[in-house]
Amino acid sequence: MRAAIFFVLAMLSAVATPASAGWTFITENISGDRYFVDLATLKKGARPRAWILTNYSARTKQGVLSSILRKEVDCREEKIRVLAARFYSTPMGTGDVMYSTDESTEWTHVTPNTIEEEYARTMCHGNR
Repeated sequence: MRAAIFFVLAMLSAVATPASAGWTFITENISGDRYFVDLATLKKGARPRAWILTNYSARTKQGVLSSILRKEVDCREEKIRVLAARFYSTPMGTGDVMYSTDESTEWTHVTPNTIEEEYARTMCHGNR
């Protein structure tokens, strides 16, 4: 029984880790959405990975006010993809999890002058 309780507590702390991270502000778009990265989670290499937080300026149709995504960037090929995603009912990746997935998306090219370019620049330059 103790082993089961320990396992559940360990899993809950692993899920909660991104929400309690130290977020570094990246940018804000014209709609007021604010974007952050947790540089402490940045895994270095040719394909750096990090947790990314978005605080939405208004609640989405699904009731989401923030999201935390695990992103991976291919710095050489200038591509990006999502490895995992969690969508929350309140800002800063807190509140109820409205939706989550651990399925990776396909690689997409980083489009110039977009938030994806900001992520790539931050992750690839923070990779040195």
